[in-house]
Amino acid sequence: MAPEVQQLRTYGNFRRPRSAGLGGLGLIPTAVLFVFLAIAGTLAPLDMVLALIVALVGAVVLVPLAVRDRYGRHLGTLMYSRLAWGVGVMKGQNVYRSGVLSKVPGGKSLLPGLAMASDMYEATDGLGRPFGMIHYHEVEHYAVTIACSSQGGSLVDQGDIDSWVANWGQFMRTMSGEPSLVGFQVVVEVAPDSGEKLHNEITHQASDTASRLARQVMADIDRDYPSGSPTINTYLSLVYDASSAIGRSKRAASDMAVEIGRRLPSLTARLATTGAGACAPLSATEIAEVVRTAYEPGVSQLIDQARAAGRDSGLTWSQAGPTTHVAKSKSYWHDGATSVTWMMGEAPRGEVFSDVLRNLLSAHGDIDRKRVSLIYRPHSPAEAATIADRDFRAARSRTETTRNGQAHAEAEYIAAAQTRQEEARGAGLTLFGMVVTATVLDNDDADERNGEGGGKSRMQAAEVAVENLSAPARIALRYAWGSQDAGFLAALPIGVILPEHMTMKLPKTLK
Repeated sequence: MAPEVQQLRTYGNFRRPRSAGLGGLGLIPTAVLFVFLAIAGTLAPLDMVLALIVALVGAVVLVPLAVRDRYGRHLGTLMYSRLAWGVGVMKGQNVYRSGVLSKVPGGKSLLPGLAMASDMYEATDGLGRPFGMIHYHEVEHYAVTIACSSQGGSLVDQGDIDSWVANWGQFMRTMSGEPSLVGFQVVVEVAPDSGEKLHNEITHQASDTASRLARQVMADIDRDYPSGSPTINTYLSLVYDASSAIGRSKRAASDMAVEIGRRLPSLTARLATTGAGACAPLSATEIAEVVRTAYEPGVSQLIDQARAAGRDSGLTWSQAGPTTHVAKSKSYWHDGATSVTWMMGEAPRGEVFSDVLRNLLSAHGDIDRKRVSLIYRPHSPAEAATIADRDFRAARSRTETTRNGQAHAEAEYIAAAQTRQEEARGAGLTLFGMVVTATVLDNDDADERNGEGGGKSRMQAAEVAVENLSAPARIALRYAWGSQDAGFLAALPIGVILPEHMTMKLPKTLK
């Protein structure tokens, strides 16, 4: 009897939401276009010069909204980002200093940018576990972080992997009904192992009666193993809105702590079925340690030494930020390290397998530390139905009005129809994005050996490595141009969802 061949499952139908409109214009810009055409047509018989002026003004206003790059961003967004970056550099907003010699009140090392107006609280959940809760005052969000001990897909049967993926899809669908949830993010961090945990384990387990050979072997392992073994940490951050309760105003931190603490046990239990392994919320000190290590990787060994000795590092939220950072247009220097951040410009086209991110999540010799953050913003069931119907109508309209690129419009129409049918059967809709950060440590020896550009060449090698790792996933990554510091912050497992922190939000029809 021939063995049964297991068919690999595929996943896909990732679509960028688009509104109906002519060409690259949205619904409102298309209506504005017709208004300008009507005014110009009315004035043409009376005063041709005035009609041409009106048409010229309309072109200046609408052309930047019609021209889009390969990532779907229109020219107006690009022009605004360049202008905002130039103004910020002239004001010195790309340089940050904290600590006792800075202008920061109290000499604290607060997080820069969007996370500066934040506080940390600590409470206990329904199982008595302490958890840290970050309060972002500007947007009235509360974030908690869960540490997961995921085992990965190595030496795991494909059937188990398919079950994990199915359970993760079910977890995402149920999160659309989570009260007050703004979004959540999954962060996978690959970092070098300091070896302190292994050293502590070997030291405490050593026996006085062990042979000389056994002692020598364990000493060699203690010396050589940590240098070649990266540590992979997985976190999940949940972000809740304090002002979304029905019939109530903004809730206090104590109320949010009670509400979130009641939900954490069931959330961690559900996560365990998705391949995340044993999950537990991070305490306030542990969150501060994760953030401080990201900004200053050199302190990771000191933190590991304290943990191995059973002591608390004593870090607080007011000490978690960098003492110095300099943000450039395509790089970010912070406390002895240089980072580059990319954002997802386009999701994979076509179908992908369950291991689509395997290469991107793996360690690389040219990258000292790396974080891959997936940000999810689930729509409620009511919103999902409205969006699916609107997206279907917009795709159908484009098939009727588009001449060039008809095949692409028809493919979008088929995908929109499939999404509409799946949503009607109970599937959920979720906005998602990705932020990738690669960090290299400043190496004085390498700089002296390679000349003044030694550090720069290491960063260039890391950038090439990220591009090569993302290629098999067919994910188009773009530099976080002019917002490297904000992108670095968004890749941390602290619940910073950038679209929610925008000071000026454009209507969806303008995007």
